[in-house]
Amino acid sequence: MRRARRPLAGLTAAERLARVLYTSIGPTAVVFCLLSLGSFLSQVWGPRPIPAILVWALVFGLPVALGVLSRRASLALLRRIALAEGVVFLGILVFWLVFRATPLPAAADIPWALTFTGVPVLAVGVATRDRAGWAYLVVACTLSGLVRAATTTNPRPILVGLEDAVYSMLLVGVFLGLMMAARRNAARVDAATVATRADIAAAAAGVARGRERVAIDALVHDSVISTLLMAGRGGIPAASLAEHSATTLVRLDAVRDRDPGTLVSGPDLTLRLETLAAQITPDAVVSSDLDGHSAVTAAATTALLGAVGEALRNSRVAAGGGRDRPVSRSVTARMFGTGIRITVRDDGVGFDPASVPAERLGIARSIVDRMRRIPGGAATVWSRPGAGAEVVVSWSPEAAAAAMQGAPGTPGAQGSAGAQGTPVTPAPVPLLVTLPRSLAAVLLAVFTAVHLLLAFGDPGPAAGRPLTAAGLLLIVVAAAWLLVVVPDPIPRRAPIAVILLATAGAALASAAVAPASAQPFAHWPFGAVTLLLVLLATRGRPGPAWVGYGLLVAVGLGWALLNGLTVAVGLDLVIRHAATLLAGAVFAVGLTRSTRALDVLNRERAVSIAAAASDVAALTERESELARVNALARPTLERLAGGDDLDPPLRFECLIVEATLRDAIRARTLFVEPVITAARAARLRGVDVTLLDDSGGRPPETLGAVAGIIAGQLDLLDSGRLTARLLPPGRDDVASLVIDSTGNRMLTVSPLGVLRTP
Repeated sequence: MRRARRPLAGLTAAERLARVLYTSIGPTAVVFCLLSLGSFLSQVWGPRPIPAILVWALVFGLPVALGVLSRRASLALLRRIALAEGVVFLGILVFWLVFRATPLPAAADIPWALTFTGVPVLAVGVATRDRAGWAYLVVACTLSGLVRAATTTNPRPILVGLEDAVYSMLLVGVFLGLMMAARRNAARVDAATVATRADIAAAAAGVARGRERVAIDALVHDSVISTLLMAGRGGIPAASLAEHSATTLVRLDAVRDRDPGTLVSGPDLTLRLETLAAQITPDAVVSSDLDGHSAVTAAATTALLGAVGEALRNSRVAAGGGRDRPVSRSVTARMFGTGIRITVRDDGVGFDPASVPAERLGIARSIVDRMRRIPGGAATVWSRPGAGAEVVVSWSPEAAAAAMQGAPGTPGAQGSAGAQGTPVTPAPVPLLVTLPRSLAAVLLAVFTAVHLLLAFGDPGPAAGRPLTAAGLLLIVVAAAWLLVVVPDPIPRRAPIAVILLATAGAALASAAVAPASAQPFAHWPFGAVTLLLVLLATRGRPGPAWVGYGLLVAVGLGWALLNGLTVAVGLDLVIRHAATLLAGAVFAVGLTRSTRALDVLNRERAVSIAAAASDVAALTERESELARVNALARPTLERLAGGDDLDPPLRFECLIVEATLRDAIRARTLFVEPVITAARAARLRGVDVTLLDDSGGRPPETLGAVAGIIAGQLDLLDSGRLTARLLPPGRDDVASLVIDSTGNRMLTVSPLGVLRTP
C-alpha cells in the first residue's frame, strides 16, 4: 500500500518552525477575539458601525487564516497575510489616535484593540527578520501607549500610557524574543543537519566501498587466484583447467548483475553444496536437513558457499600435513532456528589459528570476513594441532534484520558508519526554545524594571507598600531562578520552586490592593506571574505552567472573597491572562511536536541518503575493482579457458599475475605505480616479492616517497627476497623493507619519506 505523504515532509527546521508559529497564532487570535468581543460591542464607532465591524473581523480573521493555512499554503502567501495583519493593526491604532482620541467610560477605558497587540506583533515577527520584528514591536507598543493615554479617565494619563506601553513591550517582547531564539536555533539545526548528512553520505559510501572491495577480493582469492595457482603449479588436466577458468570468467561477469535479494530454497542450497564439495574434495560426505520451508538470500548463499569452498580448499591442501595420509571430511547443513548453519569438519593434522600469518588470506578474508560482512552472517574457525579442524558458518534472518536496523551503512539501516564501523547518525534535534545567557539577563532586568514601575509608579496607600515590596521581591526571585539558574532543558522538579515563589508573591502583593483601587495596574502580579508561566511552557514544561495558573486563579478568587466581592470578580482578574498562557502553551506544544517530527524525518532522510550513497559508491567501486582485475587477469584466464598449451612461459605468467593480484588484496595502499611495475619486473628476474599493508586504511602523507623507495630497492635486486610493509599509524617509521639477497638487512622509511639504513 502506498504510504501517505506527510504534509510537512521535506521542510527545513526553519521552515517547519515558521509554520508552527503561524499555526499557534490562529488559536491565540480566536481566544483574544472572544475576550475582546464585549469591549468591541460597547466601543463600536457610532458614525460607521458596519465598516468598524468589517475592520474588527479583518484584524482577527487574518491571523485565524494564518492558523488554518499554515500547513498547506506557501510560506510566501503566509508571509503576505502576516504583513497585512501588521498593517491593519497599525491602521486601527492610528485611526483611534486621529478620530477617537477621547476618554472612554471609566469602567471600560481600555480600547478593545489594545488587548490584541501581541498577535500582530508576532505575525510580523515571524514574517520578517529580527530587526524588523523588534522595530514593529516598539512602534506598535508606543502607539498602544498613546492610545491608552488618550482614552483613559485616570488623572495621570501619561503615566498610564507609559505603563501600558512598557508592559506591552515586556509581555509581547518575551514571546518575540523566544520566537527569535527558536528561529536562530532552527537555523543552527539546519546547518548541523546539512553537515551531518554529508558525513552520513561519506561514511556510508566509505563502508559500501570497503564491503565491495572485500567481496571482490574474496572472489579474486577463491576463483581467480586459485585458478592461476593451479595453472602455475601444473599437474591439472587441461580440460579441467579450461573448465575451471571458464567458470571463473563467468563468476567475474556475474558480479555486475547480482541480485542479493533473491531467495534460494533449502533443497537448492543443498544441491549447490554437493556440487561444490564434489568439485573440490570429492571424498567429503555431505548431509543436510534443509527443506522447502527454509530459504536463504542470494547474498547469504554466495557468502556461505564461498566460505565453505575456502574451508574445503584449505582442508585439501593442509589437512594431510604434506603427507599422503587419509583424511575424513564432512559438510553438514542444518536448520538453525529460522536460519542455516553449515559445518565443515576434517580429522587432519590441524593447526594453531593464532599462528596463521596475517598475510594469509584464506581464513581471515574468505571465511570470517566474508560472513561478517553479510547482515546476519557469522563464522567460527576451530582447530588445534593433531585434532583436525572445524569451520562453522551460519546465517539468520532475525540477525540480518537486526543488523539492517543497527549496522550502519547498509540500505535500510538507521544510520551510517565510518571506516571503523562507528555509527554516524543524526544527532537528536534539540528543543528549539533555549534562552541564551545574554538574553536571559536582559529579560530579567527589563522584567524587574517594568514591574517596579507598575508596582510603585502610581503607589497606593502607604500601609500596603511593604506587602507590595515583599510580593515583588518573591516574584523577581522566581524570575531570576527561572531565567538565570535553571538550565535547558528544565529539570523536572525545578518548576516547583518557581511556581511556589511566584504564587506567594502574587498573594502578598494582591493583599495590599484595596477593592476600590483606582490604579490602572493594581493587579500587576497576575500578569507578572503569567509571564513566568509562559516561560515555563515555552521552555518545555507546559503541564507545571497550567498548575501554576490554577494556583493563580485560587489567589484571585481568594482576594475577591476576602474583600467581600463575588467569584466573578476574582475570575475576571485572571481569566484575561489565560489567553496569554494559552498562546505560550500552543507555541510549546507545536514546537515539541515539530521537534519530534523533525527528529524522525532527519533519521528517515539519513537512511535514504546512506542507501543512495551506498548504492552509488558500491557500483562505482565494483566497476573500478572489476576493471582492475580484468585488466590484470582476464587475458591469461581466457588463454587458459581456450585450452592453450600450459607451457612453462604460460605457467610462469600465471604465477606472476597471481602474485600481482595478491599484492592488490593484501597491500592495497602500496598497489600504486611505480611499485606495480617494479614488483612485476623483479619477479620476472626471479626475486620473491611480498607486499603488506598494516596502515589500517590510513596511508602516510609521504606515500609517494615511500612507493618510490620501494620501487628503487626492487630495481636493485636480481635475486633473493624483498618484503615491504606499511607500518601501523603511530610508529616512529611509516614503512619497513626486509631484503634477503647477498645478505639480510632491514631498512625503514621515516614519516618524512627518508630512507633509513641501520
